[in-house]
Amino acid sequence: MAIPENFKSTITITHVTTATAIVDIDGAKFITDPIFDEAPQSHDRSHVAGLKPGEFFLTLQEGPAISIKQLPIIECVLLSHEDHIDNLDETGRQLLIGRRVITTPDGAKNLSNHPGTCAIEP
Repeated sequence: MAIPENFKSTITITHVTTATAIVDIDGAKFITDPIFDEAPQSHDRSHVAGLKPGEFFLTLQEGPAISIKQLPIIECVLLSHEDHIDNLDETGRQLLIGRRVITTPDGAKNLSNHPGTCAIEP
């Protein structure tokens, strides 16, 4: 896909970890799927795979490239889903406070205690 000739915006994307990235569009900064817990972390995800507890673990070997305290000012969180630890962890949840959060309809319902949360549909 070619970029249109009249496209004037400046866009940068900084990968932080896993699905977490900072997307800067003309100075407006968005963050995707914020995970910022320290590594190593291991989480029992057996229930997701239909297995018995203790049979399947998600292990994060390395922490994020930058800490949550080193982030620039973030205007909006783009959240693919809120119910998986590899897309939103406890530390990353801090970024939901006082910001616009754009997520799925189910995610918006589950995060309704955050007033800036809204759903986007295909």
